[in-house]
Amino acid sequence: GRYTARSIIPSGYGVPEGAPTDVVLKSLGRHGERPAHIHYFVSAPGHQHLTTQINLAGDPYTYDDFAFATREELVVPAERIEDPAEIAKRDLEGPFSHVVFDVELAPTDAAELQVRHARPRAKEDEQDLASQLAGTAKV
Repeated sequence: GRYTARSIIPSGYGVPEGAPTDVVLKSLGRHGERPAHIHYFVSAPGHQHLTTQINLAGDPYTYDDFAFATREELVVPAERIEDPAEIAKRDLEGPFSHVVFDVELAPTDAAELQVRHARPRAKEDEQDLASQLAGTAKV
């Protein structure tokens, strides 16, 4: 199969200065910085649901993520595209970055493994539900 996703190039971020998490991390001699990353929730019938992220190469915290979420195979370079024909082809207004990230889902017959894990989430609204159901769309 094939997929395309459009996103912004995120920046890294840190826990708020002086917040409880910051205090705990500093007491352990650690920082509270996360590198630039994009989360993916991927599902397909007959395959195990996958929650993952890609880390964008070049961020100063790529290999020093306080959440220990960086794995070499999840670090991808972003290629800057400035060619006017490529910009027009994608109906964009200016230069963009192109990232290639292949996803391989594990086959499973277990229905409970084919869906996103049920757990309380900080934000659940109609837009989030539509996003979660996007993997079930017929293309």
